[in-house]
Amino acid sequence: MKKIMRRAACGVLATAMLWFLSACGNETEPVQTPEAPLSTPQDTVQLPPQTADTTVYHDQQKILIAYFSLWENAPWDEDTDANTSASVVVDGDSAVGTTAYVARMIQEAAGGDLHPIVAAEPYPADFQAVVDTNHSESSREISDTVENMDQYDTVFIGYPVWATTLPQAVRTFLTSYDFSGKTVIPFCTHDGYGAGRSFSNVAELAAGSTPRDGLVLAATEAPEAREAVESWLDELGLNSTTPAEETAIRITVEGQSLESILYDSPMAAEFLAQLPQTITMSNYGGREVYGGIDIAITPVEEGQYRFDNGDITYCPANNTAAIFYAQTDRPNLTMEVYPIGRVTSDLRIFPDLPSRVDITFER
Repeated sequence: MKKIMRRAACGVLATAMLWFLSACGNETEPVQTPEAPLSTPQDTVQLPPQTADTTVYHDQQKILIAYFSLWENAPWDEDTDANTSASVVVDGDSAVGTTAYVARMIQEAAGGDLHPIVAAEPYPADFQAVVDTNHSESSREISDTVENMDQYDTVFIGYPVWATTLPQAVRTFLTSYDFSGKTVIPFCTHDGYGAGRSFSNVAELAAGSTPRDGLVLAATEAPEAREAVESWLDELGLNSTTPAEETAIRITVEGQSLESILYDSPMAAEFLAQLPQTITMSNYGGREVYGGIDIAITPVEEGQYRFDNGDITYCPANNTAAIFYAQTDRPNLTMEVYPIGRVTSDLRIFPDLPSRVDITFER
């Protein structure tokens, strides 16, 4: 795919924008341009298909991909001046904003439902007017709603970075729903200055959620971002197009959910077949929690007498599963263990757990 980029004449406009922003109160940081269409594309790319309202589960998770795109929030027409617009992705007579384009790639790889964030009042079809509006308003109403937000476990939030932070319509979206217990993952496009403070803004506004590492893309990189998107989703454990070598599971302890995986191995498969299972586990030695499981697992090959932080192991000597969370001055074990998976979430909850605690393992 080829990139569609703004013409060099944008430099004059960008300079004017920076002067404008430096004169607005205390806002002295450079601004990222909004998305807008190119009226006369020099190159074309193939757009990923838009498959809205496609309910797809990934390891029992339901995913929502919400995104804001100026392309869908302003009355652009075929006479729009390309010199006053940021990058879009076009294919013949079709065009899509860069953020929407990335959202579709995420949907292709991870599944889920697409949800455009639509402002109740359109933004103006003039670049400088959009900049002025974004600085002058403290909020912006949105006209769309997500049906049954409670059904979603994971919510992606996409947007172009404006003045180093979020468009007001995205702020309104994030404060309109209860994200408690959900995983919230930001992704953004920008025009040269990165994500700014937008990721921390998302985490703050989506109160009660579990934040994950976001994706940052320059607008001009969007048409060729498929590999970057899929690699990022691999790291998150959400790329359903990757051949399954691991199985995602959820571990719940003291009301907190931890993302984890089980390996593609016979012993891990035997443990997986027993799930869901709640195990009463002992917190031992400042390094592990362990407890007996329902059905013994058949050992395969040789085990080991060491561990890495995050390891989920099985010990045939006493038919226990364990989660190791910290190296100590006693890194060597007295009984042989078999790694069957690992916790991919932060491990800081474990040292402060009580001496005995119920921990639930489930798909």
